[in-house]
Amino acid sequence: MPGLRSIPKSEELSVNFRGLKGLNGRIHLTSCLARIESALSHKNLFPVERKIAEYILANTNQVVGFSVQELSDAAQASRATIVRFCRRLGYDGYKEFKLALAAEMRGAVNFKKEDLSRDDDIRSITRKVFQSDLQAIADSLEVLDDAEMEKAVEALDNASRIELFGVGSSASTALDAYYRFLGLGLPVSLVNDPYMQAIVSAQLGPGQVAFAISHSGKTEEVIFALRKAKETGAITICLTGNNRAEIIRHADIKLVTASRETSFRSQAMAGRIAHLSVVDALYVNLAMRHFDEAREHIRKADEIIEEKRRSAQR
Repeated sequence: MPGLRSIPKSEELSVNFRGLKGLNGRIHLTSCLARIESALSHKNLFPVERKIAEYILANTNQVVGFSVQELSDAAQASRATIVRFCRRLGYDGYKEFKLALAAEMRGAVNFKKEDLSRDDDIRSITRKVFQSDLQAIADSLEVLDDAEMEKAVEALDNASRIELFGVGSSASTALDAYYRFLGLGLPVSLVNDPYMQAIVSAQLGPGQVAFAISHSGKTEEVIFALRKAKETGAITICLTGNNRAEIIRHADIKLVTASRETSFRSQAMAGRIAHLSVVDALYVNLAMRHFDEAREHIRKADEIIEEKRRSAQR
């Protein structure tokens, strides 16, 4: 935020991240399995790569000890295809993939994906929904790029104007970001109508930010707005669950999350929880940069809300 004082070191808050406890044991931060499931859900794999992915998910403990030739024989795919599959997930090759998978398996007890059953009682369904949401947050924390988060915080902090774009299920996340950023005194705006989003995006320029949210990364209206903003010279940020979607091409800063799909709950539902967590992280990072000013903005907002409540009760 231009002109605001940065928080001094003496006032920094210490945050202790501990393992999240679920009813079936500790939920661990994943990487390999989250990337594989995300790629499968978003249909980002060729048929032979999909076969490799499904084999790894079904035989994870065995694959950790496989050589590339052994995996090739077991999954009935060429060694070259396996290497290409690993690179598609973001690894340099099979060796790096296997090391990451082994490190993951040596970590906390694996969170078992539990699908919903028609025989589940209310407690079981509730537990599985909560576990799915917790896992989406854990997976996303692992795959979220720290450097991209830092770029996003820097861009939002120095922007003379911020426009948020989101439609459908992502509209609620955009609205949450709007409320939070507005509470910090940021120059933020939100337009819900897709046609107005297109007009607003074309009016942006250098030093201003277009922040688009789309879990699938395929929402045409949001992609169009982000593309237009990029053409005007604005800084473009996308928050998505699909690292191979078209929206990525139009984003200067890419915030990618992960989530897993279950029956009656599309991946986007758990993904929304992950996206809200990213918005929270951006909000707190911005607030911590300008501690006193942020605290004052929040105090004033609380006072106004309390005054409004008292007025409504009269």
